[in-house]
Amino acid sequence: MKLKVKFLLLFIPLLFTACVDNIDFEQANDLRATPAISVSLVNSSVTQDQLVISGVEIDLPPQRSEFTILDNDTARNDLERILFNFEISNGFDREFLLTFTFLDESGNTTHEIDLNIINNVSSIFNEEIIIANNSNFLNSRFLEVSLTILPSLDGSIIDVNTPATLIFKSAGTFYFNLN
Repeated sequence: MKLKVKFLLLFIPLLFTACVDNIDFEQANDLRATPAISVSLVNSSVTQDQLVISGVEIDLPPQRSEFTILDNDTARNDLERILFNFEISNGFDREFLLTFTFLDESGNTTHEIDLNIINNVSSIFNEEIIIANNSNFLNSRFLEVSLTILPSLDGSIIDVNTPATLIFKSAGTFYFNLN
C-alpha cells in the first residue's frame, strides 16, 4: 500500500507539470510519399544463327510490345522521373546498335535510346528521363526494340560455326511524388 501511495505522489505532480505542445493537425498536408518502383522491361538473347541466314548477315526485325506501365492516373499525374538500366553482354567479335524506341498510340516516337555495343564486352548503360523535361513520354504506349549489326572493319561476316551470344537485360525504376 505504501508503494502505491508513493507512486501516486510521484506520478500526480508529473501529470500536471508535463510539457505539452499544441498538436499541429496541418502536418498531414505536408506529407510527401516518394515511392520508387522497379520493373523488368526487355530481356533477351541473340545467337549467331539468328544473325546469319544463308551466309548473309541480317538485322533482327524490330520487336514491338505494349508499354502499359503508364496506363493509370497515378503514373500520368505523379511520375517524376524514370531511370532505365541496361546490362549487355556481347560475345561477338562485332559491334551492334541496340535501339529502344517508345511510341505513342499513333506510332510517333516519344523517346529513343540508342546503345552502341562494343564487341566482346559486357556493359552497363543508364538513361534518365525527367518527366518535367519530356512530358510527351507519358503518351508512350509501345516499346520497340531493334538490333542493327554494324559493319566489321575488315569486311568479314559473323561465323555461324563459332558459338556466340548477345544478351541484353533492361529494367526501369519509376520515381513518384504522391501528395
